[in-house]
Amino acid sequence: MNDFQCQCCGACCRWPGIVRIDVSELAPAAKRLHMSEQEFLDTYTRLAPDRRSLILTEQPDGACIFLTPENRCRLHPDKPLQCKTFPMKWEVSPRYRRQCKGLQKQSTPQPTTQDEGVDNQPPPCSIGLIHVLGHPALAMDIQAHPEDSFVLNCANFCQLLSRLSIPYIYYGCQNSILPDGGTFVSTGKPVGKWVYGNRWHKIYNSRITNALKKNMHCDGRPELIMSMYGAAQSDISAFGLPVVEPMVGYDHCWAPYRVFPSYAHQHAIYSRCVEQTATTRFFDTVIPHFLDPAPYRPLEREDDYLLYIGRDDHGKGVDIAKECAEAAHIPLRCIHHGCRLPEKAVLLAKARAVLMPTLYVEPFGYVAAEAQLCGTPVICTDWGAFTETVRHGVDGFRCRTAAEFAQAIQLAPTLNREEIRRHALNTFTIDAVAPRYAAYFDFVWKLHVNGGYYAPNAILPRG
Repeated sequence: MNDFQCQCCGACCRWPGIVRIDVSELAPAAKRLHMSEQEFLDTYTRLAPDRRSLILTEQPDGACIFLTPENRCRLHPDKPLQCKTFPMKWEVSPRYRRQCKGLQKQSTPQPTTQDEGVDNQPPPCSIGLIHVLGHPALAMDIQAHPEDSFVLNCANFCQLLSRLSIPYIYYGCQNSILPDGGTFVSTGKPVGKWVYGNRWHKIYNSRITNALKKNMHCDGRPELIMSMYGAAQSDISAFGLPVVEPMVGYDHCWAPYRVFPSYAHQHAIYSRCVEQTATTRFFDTVIPHFLDPAPYRPLEREDDYLLYIGRDDHGKGVDIAKECAEAAHIPLRCIHHGCRLPEKAVLLAKARAVLMPTLYVEPFGYVAAEAQLCGTPVICTDWGAFTETVRHGVDGFRCRTAAEFAQAIQLAPTLNREEIRRHALNTFTIDAVAPRYAAYFDFVWKLHVNGGYYAPNAILPRG
């Protein structure tokens, strides 16, 4: 869309949707309006529905709060990046394209994106409805439960379905916060803590089964069930529909179709759960975990420190992290609990490197992806998912000895942080994995209705 010239029609500022504003954009915007940052925050922003970033408020008719009657922007040229990149990095539907005078004057429409290096046109998908079985004990609220990876998985997966425009029903605890495009069905208040086989497990599975029975189409239209919590949902009645375990980061499995976040974890599960995988290994796939990149941005480093974010646990390598930082004479910031966005993104972006010397076979490691989205190098051990998520000498360093950790800390500032972020945007974001999930959903349905291994046209693109 290099030939786009704005005609100041104001159409894009009136379309439904939200405008995200990064924390780094607050100061110049507030200065342009002769306000303090806090006044700007209080007057013109609120939390996004997913509660992971700030968005601008709107006028009563839904138009941007900064749009004047003359179709001019009160923040220009200090408006958010989302606005500055219209239409080059936007996905503009035909309906709204017809409303924009600038797009109508374009000579040749070009493919669009929403972030650097990622082609974001949602791929077509035949699935008409997806049932998402959520966390059995916690509401889907990542602000309330920032350390719970299962809550994060549920939220990210629902965002993925919204991005793919696939209707979904989320079955979860009361007070869950859903992204756009979904329907919520409450599983009620948990009756005690969930443990496999206990009273709450049985009540939960009974409630899920009854809710599924009420909401399924079961008329031949493509329809899938997603089990987001493994064994908690293994006793449900699926009523003949295929069940998929996406984002398998735990140490077991039960469904006939599975999505692993790394080949390392897939192989570990295959060797650990032989009976559950022996007859269905052909039907699984590997797609990395993913994040909404909006809260993660590169920032200038104001001081020199190393960062560890994770449990205060020997298996996570916290002792090695402390030892490495002490040997390098560089301060180490250890964050074990309560680290929420956007503060977390700022800590990641300003660090010299993030230390992840995990001792067990890491299934994925969300912090590695978060760090790379900020352009920050990752220094980790040389096994597990890190062999797939951290390119040695490019995104960080994979180490096996104290000498290698010491060398990695010294070399971290020499790495290209722009390249680290570019690769992360192309690998660990919703838009990056959306085509792969869409293809896998179709693949599963073809297997389900056409005979499994011998199903014609059951071909899953690799990428």
